[in-house]
Amino acid sequence: MGLKHLTTDDYASIGGQFKNISSTEWQKTATPTVLNNGSVANGCTFFDNTTDKVAAGTTSYDEYNIAFGIDLTLTGTSGTANINVAGVDYLATFNTTLAQTAQDWVNTHKAALALLNINVLYNGGSPLNANGDETIRFCASEANCNSVTITTVTGDLNGTRINPFTGVNAAAGDHILVPYIGEPYDGLRIHHTFRVFFGIATGSQQTLALSLRRFTDDSIIGSEIQIFRTPDEEGQLYIFETYTSDANDPFVEGGFYFLLRNDSGVNVTIQGEVGILLQQTFESPVVFP
Repeated sequence: MGLKHLTTDDYASIGGQFKNISSTEWQKTATPTVLNNGSVANGCTFFDNTTDKVAAGTTSYDEYNIAFGIDLTLTGTSGTANINVAGVDYLATFNTTLAQTAQDWVNTHKAALALLNINVLYNGGSPLNANGDETIRFCASEANCNSVTITTVTGDLNGTRINPFTGVNAAAGDHILVPYIGEPYDGLRIHHTFRVFFGIATGSQQTLALSLRRFTDDSIIGSEIQIFRTPDEEGQLYIFETYTSDANDPFVEGGFYFLLRNDSGVNVTIQGEVGILLQQTFESPVVFP
């Protein structure tokens, strides 16, 4: 029996169409933003997920979204505290160190919070975490991130809440999640191509660095790319390639973002057109309903 070549009518008869790729794009004209020497900029924070999304660059299926995040860094040396999320208290108990206390809290409450679409991550060991290894990172809706509070119950266990990329006590759209579990391609490999572009105001030649990072612990995927401020050209465009292999991939659990690091010795200004284009190529053609 020979193999049959499927036609468009065959695809329609099974309730959908086969797709090989999908894409999502954000773009805007940025208000000039100074990036001080010694500082970093998270590329996702430049965009509003809705108003800056480009319809022509975004497929109607497998659309990606910018997610909100907030950090809670524990303080104290003993006792217990209630970490309140979306109006519910979740008890934290000091255990040997603040790092261990943060890990215990995440391990204890992660599953219950996941049912509410609130993802909690342990951010210890992050190369960007100036507060140390005592940080719990939240990925949730803006309202649920901004609902996070901590109240001492016994001893002096407490904490401070801040978004590490904006430096303010409020959630920010600072990472992108890869939809995977329960999607038509669940179990398949996805190849990602990410295009990032932005402008740096011209000036004396300086070197900066751009990286693709995991939101869970801020670790770099691959290595940093050298970025140059030049005397005569503002535009910058860079391509990253990576993959998602299964439901345990860090992209699925915590997502990713793009980071511009300025250790050039001078302040620089990001301006002009800025944008992110994400394109996914599936391991094999996928039927989307």
